[in-house]
Amino acid sequence: MQKIFSWGGGKIIEIELPGFEDWVPELFEQFEKSRSTAKKSHKIGGRWENLYIDIDEVPAARNPIRMGRDFGLEILEISSVVLFEPLRGCDHAYPPFWFNLAEPGESTGLHDHALNSKLCGVFYLAAENDSGNLFFHKEGEVDLEIMPKVGKLVLFEPWMRHGVRENRSNITRLSMAFNLFPFPLPIENL
Repeated sequence: MQKIFSWGGGKIIEIELPGFEDWVPELFEQFEKSRSTAKKSHKIGGRWENLYIDIDEVPAARNPIRMGRDFGLEILEISSVVLFEPLRGCDHAYPPFWFNLAEPGESTGLHDHALNSKLCGVFYLAAENDSGNLFFHKEGEVDLEIMPKVGKLVLFEPWMRHGVRENRSNITRLSMAFNLFPFPLPIENL
């Protein structure tokens, strides 16, 4: 399954990743084992918004990130590089991928990823109907909504403002988000 949306002056891709059934359970298990050691960046609405885990503890996270890079080049013709360590020159020490847990009743407000990145992705590890649609918002346009589904990857341009609707299901939604960077990297980041 693959859908491409032209929306708000940019492109959004929705893809069911091939073979996700083979490695999502492993990634989910790696996340659960490492969850207690996750670094947290900021709290919003009473919950920690982003959970950062070192790639050595969640090596299966490489799969959706690398596939995102490859589909970004193939479909959007955006050349990017994958990083698993914090980008030098950034004002924080977090890797450029993170996990988001949303319990029933929780949501994520509008934001973008414009700083330093070239392409962004969201990948779903646990989701069901009503667990909170990803939405894209631009003044003067109707919001574009994408329903989460295990194995689905959504790629979009970093300047696009987006958020997540309230989780109205009975399960905790788990997604992994990431940023991809320009290729070649600016010299100060090498």
